[in-house]
Amino acid sequence: MVRVLIVGFGNPLRSDDGVGWHVAQLLSGELSRADVQVVVRQQLTPEIADFASRAERVLFVDAARSGNAGSLQCRKVVPADLSESYSHELSPATVLKLAEKLYGRCPPSLLFTIAGENFETGDAMSPAVCSAIPILLTRLKRFIDDGVEMLGAAEAE
Repeated sequence: MVRVLIVGFGNPLRSDDGVGWHVAQLLSGELSRADVQVVVRQQLTPEIADFASRAERVLFVDAARSGNAGSLQCRKVVPADLSESYSHELSPATVLKLAEKLYGRCPPSLLFTIAGENFETGDAMSPAVCSAIPILLTRLKRFIDDGVEMLGAAEAE
């Protein structure tokens, strides 16, 4: 079992939408710890539920379509009921519900987002999103290194 699973997702060819993917790529290059697993995906798939079920806690990273460009948010993720057509596009909440339903385990989880400005086709992120990435990396590393308690952490961010 890994202590922390980080799942960064988003489409790197849709400008700011790729921020979660990009952050996970950076972390996978920087972190080489046996107790941390980093998963980089363009979208969440049912297979992520297996990884989540084997982690003590999960940190999802994604772009947000609302909010001031470059603003950071952190919120708790709780399992949500599955829809009929969940296999095409999953949310962190449905990944957790799958982990609970298929593997009997749903770890405490948080979703970190950076609000995007541009979601058009392209591989360059907006300056506001780029400037927020180092701040997000610092927060994620703090969760990994310091073992910050997840209960109440979302409100403190």
